[in-house]
Amino acid sequence: MRNLISSKYKHLLYRDKCKDTFLLTKFMEIYRKSKTTLGCTCWSYKTLVKLHSKGIIFNKWSTFDGLYTFDTNIENLDVLIECGAPKRRIHKKGKWLKSRVQKLGHSIIPTNPELKEAIILKVCK
Repeated sequence: MRNLISSKYKHLLYRDKCKDTFLLTKFMEIYRKSKTTLGCTCWSYKTLVKLHSKGIIFNKWSTFDGLYTFDTNIENLDVLIECGAPKRRIHKKGKWLKSRVQKLGHSIIPTNPELKEAIILKVCK
């Protein structure tokens, strides 16, 4: 699973203090749950409806603060990235990233795409 994403999207790789690696797009956080399943935390209702209409999400639930969590198959990763991938890495001290840290409740640290451990999306336990 080393080459789960192409080199075009290495700038989407981030990690938290527990060294869990995830992808961060404009509208969601994408992480690996198992060998065949991705977990997503979305903060855009429009994006959620768009993905739901395509029929690629399951186990959907929402929180009281506007976050939507769902699972999808790993084959749908390209569809998730196309829903809002920024063209370049988000500024690590910018307002947008600070607001995502506050909304998601964990630290977001830019990952060096050259490191082998950064390329592998770790399985959440």
